[in-house]
Amino acid sequence: MEKYSILFVDDHTLLRQGLVSLTQHFPFIDNEQIYQASNGLEAVNFVKRTQPDLIVMDVSMPEMNGLEATEAIKNQYPEIKVLILSHYNNEPYVIRALKVGADGYMLKDVAVEELQGGLQEIIAGRMYISPDIDQTIVSRMESTEGGELDALDILTSRQRTILQMIAEGHSTKDIADKLFLSVKTIEAHRANVMDRLNIRDVPGLVRFAIRTGLIQA
Repeated sequence: MEKYSILFVDDHTLLRQGLVSLTQHFPFIDNEQIYQASNGLEAVNFVKRTQPDLIVMDVSMPEMNGLEATEAIKNQYPEIKVLILSHYNNEPYVIRALKVGADGYMLKDVAVEELQGGLQEIIAGRMYISPDIDQTIVSRMESTEGGELDALDILTSRQRTILQMIAEGHSTKDIADKLFLSVKTIEAHRANVMDRLNIRDVPGLVRFAIRTGLIQA
């Protein structure tokens, strides 16, 4: 049986380690190539160095959430399979996950057998959606041209990442250091974000990020 490398991305160490322990028993996982990352930005940087076959990605994480990370990874490495593993079962998250190229969406309270089966499905090139997710959401996504436009779609992926970090309270210099950009570039991005959203202050950006699910209150 062919074996695959896998990367687990979640900001909860205990959950990541639990997933590692579980998947070591899956016959199609290469135990020598099981990796971990604590947020989306770390995952994107890891993938640039080592392209895993599979990624199991959380949604809500600091610095770069899982949906932004998935979009960045799939844009550059479309062959990498990404399974979103989240406790969010509401429409905006599921639709956005499908729009950014995720190969599957699964809820965190699934049984081990479903995790194994879901990974096998996406390895085989099929999409996997957890049965507990309302199928009308998926139908609505499939019946529209790329899904309904939401508020975040007017921003680029880079702008959404910077918006998230601003809303989390990172300083301009800290954001520049983490993204390997200049302070001047970050300031320009922030100005563009405010202009596109018609928001004139940081508290307004924070409220927008919470309202759209980019960060949690």
